[in-house]
Amino acid sequence: MKGQKVKASKWFGPGTSVLLATTIVISGCSTTEKKNESASASPVASTAAATTNPTKDFVDISWFMPKPIDNMKDQEAVEAVANKLIKEKINANVHFNLIDNAGWEDKIKLKSAAGEPYDLVFTSNTSNNLNANVQKGAFMPLDDLLQKYGQNILKKVDPRAWKAVTYKGKIMAIPAQTPYSPASAYVFKKDLVEKYKFDYKNVKSLSDLEPFLKTIKENEPNMIPVIATANGATSGVGLPDYTTVVGGISFSEKEGKFVKTLDIPQNYENYRIMNDFYKKGYIAKDAAIKTDYLAEAKSGKYAVLRDSGGYTEDGSKSTSTYGFPTVETFSSQPTISTASMTAAATAISATSKNPERAMMLLDYIWSDKYLLNTLAYGVEGKNYTVKSGTVKDPNPTIEAKTGAEQTWAIWHNWLGPLWDQWDSNWNSTKALEAMRKTNENGKASGLLGFVFNNEPVKTEIAQIGAVNKEANPIFTTGSMPDYAKYVEDTKKKLVDAGIDKIMAEIQKQYDAWKAGN
Repeated sequence: MKGQKVKASKWFGPGTSVLLATTIVISGCSTTEKKNESASASPVASTAAATTNPTKDFVDISWFMPKPIDNMKDQEAVEAVANKLIKEKINANVHFNLIDNAGWEDKIKLKSAAGEPYDLVFTSNTSNNLNANVQKGAFMPLDDLLQKYGQNILKKVDPRAWKAVTYKGKIMAIPAQTPYSPASAYVFKKDLVEKYKFDYKNVKSLSDLEPFLKTIKENEPNMIPVIATANGATSGVGLPDYTTVVGGISFSEKEGKFVKTLDIPQNYENYRIMNDFYKKGYIAKDAAIKTDYLAEAKSGKYAVLRDSGGYTEDGSKSTSTYGFPTVETFSSQPTISTASMTAAATAISATSKNPERAMMLLDYIWSDKYLLNTLAYGVEGKNYTVKSGTVKDPNPTIEAKTGAEQTWAIWHNWLGPLWDQWDSNWNSTKALEAMRKTNENGKASGLLGFVFNNEPVKTEIAQIGAVNKEANPIFTTGSMPDYAKYVEDTKKKLVDAGIDKIMAEIQKQYDAWKAGN
């Protein structure tokens, strides 16, 4: 996945952060797809043909997603190439509605609430939240559409992932091929590491960053030692042994029980260190009001960053994403969870006037590598060049523009079939194969397949959501004047908002789910 330049967009930390788990995985990857053999674990494909011509009338398909990169000026050219193929195949056009990250959540929520018609939309465990949309009735059940028009999707989706998008027996989104337990990393500007001869490979925790941050603070007046934003935690604050259920409540994989995230000792210590960093001037004073992590990261003014959607030993992923040379060192790797399996997914709006054609388009993308990679990389000669083979070959090697020269990108897992990504500077076939094997061999969370229905406590969920919205930027940037007091005050606010009632409801649903599984 192209470490992509994203989780584009909004960036969020892996594992469990202080209150809310925040992460968009941004990828763009390629490799040979291993066919799923467990048909019983995925929806049953139907061979029945439609009794009428489903593509007789020409339609326009609208697709909403956050803007992957800031400068997307080649959209018209990319859509022209793609739509020539799409019109011939399913008699339709697609138009991407790309919304700036700062306004994405509010705008898509308003669109759904107003009942405005649109077709396809990006959804995940953190962005345009899948669970919340399902509870509101914003998405359309896909079972019948998949059976009729989604044969290629059914062949390629990991059978385990259907559990993560199934609600009351109905499939509500198509889970992308994506790293299910992407390793996170500490990322350093290469020139600064070399200049100060810092042994970055021995960084194992947040506290290990201290000598380097101190050096940067004292010697590089134009640099900010470490990045942190309102919605982008620093590497090292994640809790890989815990899985977030809702903001403020996590599942301990080791103990097999639910806990309040602020009660986890390691979580407390991580954010105490962040507060110490803030007070020492290692974090920007206005970090808590910065909402575009990617823009900040790409500015080149930070010495230490977080990974750009996954760890690469040679730093290639972050280098490609941020636009300047970086080096990385491993931070942590979470378990495979329901949330990580829905790090990127695509839903059909309940207001769609063309759900059949929307599903046909998705299935076409999952079946045709050229269309997929055109939508992802852009136009040959404009957005990328071919290094070996041709675009009609199964897997050519290409060089895609990055950094300031990049004027188009959609991460492959935002489109669906990540493993069909061409070999490139975004992700080599070797890297993609490694990601896929990690998925296959990854340790599953004790909550895998468990989907919490928040309807019985939706009022309390909204109330703790309001607490989280206020507190998360302060925690992720360490910008509170009195750390211990802020933690206790936040705990009290969460109790007053109904966190104990939510905990009890989660436990009740979990017990029932476990008894049935």
